[in-house]
Amino acid sequence: MQRVKFDPAEIKVSALDGTLELATPITPRENFRSIFEGKNPLWFPMMYDNKGISPRFDPENFHRALVADGLPPINRDECGGKDLFGIEWVYVPVAGGSMVAPGKPLMEDANDWKELIKFPDINELPWEEGSEINKEYLNTDKFVTWTLYNGTMFERLITFMDFEGAALAIIDDEQKDAVKELMNEILERVYFPYLENIKKYFPQVDMICIHDDWGSQRAPFFSLATAREMFVPVLKKLAAKCKELGFLFQLHSCGANELLVPAYIEGDVQMWRGMAKINDKRKYYDIWGQEFVFGVDAPDIANDKNASKEELEEAAKEFCEFFIRDGKTHAVANIGTANPYFIECVYKFSREMLNA
Repeated sequence: MQRVKFDPAEIKVSALDGTLELATPITPRENFRSIFEGKNPLWFPMMYDNKGISPRFDPENFHRALVADGLPPINRDECGGKDLFGIEWVYVPVAGGSMVAPGKPLMEDANDWKELIKFPDINELPWEEGSEINKEYLNTDKFVTWTLYNGTMFERLITFMDFEGAALAIIDDEQKDAVKELMNEILERVYFPYLENIKKYFPQVDMICIHDDWGSQRAPFFSLATAREMFVPVLKKLAAKCKELGFLFQLHSCGANELLVPAYIEGDVQMWRGMAKINDKRKYYDIWGQEFVFGVDAPDIANDKNASKEELEEAAKEFCEFFIRDGKTHAVANIGTANPYFIECVYKFSREMLNA
């Protein structure tokens, strides 16, 4: 990639004067992808440069009240309903999201999965219609991420067994083999054909993001040894399928999961954003910053609408100086809805530091 030095004219409209407008030397998509292709980006890749899609024609997005597509916004109070496996979800207004209807798990023993679980035919979803509906929505030069919210591993098992049953099943020697068989079957019959349909009908998509939360606010739900045995093989298969289809692969996995980061890396995950505050991203970046791409968090002041110009400039410069070292970075900034002037400053300082 040709190194192009920063030109102040790239900031066509400053966020101080109005909506931020940039004239970037390459597209945001090209710049975002470069960090996964062994190249040094021209500016700090930001979630500001990303466009997400989770279309409502997949009932799993609608029942979770987590829709991003080209149609008008959903009415969240109408969300909830059955997922692809027929599991009932209930929308919880105070949480702004949905949960499985409590107290009636589909199964209590993972060994019963062949008799109890009914697999959906992914090809029956209205892929072609959904592609047409979202054609203009995805007419963008931004990096495009398709997010699947119900997980392929622990979260999906929770939908079948509730949390306690799933937590026991992954450590119970009498259930572990059944769990492994079930997860492999879900990959082959649900997620692999799902990814193949995305590739066929949504060629604009760059990255697949799988949700699978592995921890609480204090600690992981399970040990690194359990993650390695039960989930790393699944991650590796997902990563291989994404690579085969030309997708990059991100894992969204909430929780204070420092102890599980080696499992993400061993599972060939290319990017983990993680939760802010409960995960010390600066510490992790020092340890694992060259192993895969970290989503790193801006300081609190970045979201302060009342912060002064000088405060935002100082914070943006320090942020860039920490994560850009020797003119290189291996991080993506979790900046999408921050103060627009902070975004402008990160762009300017990173353009200067990465292309000195």
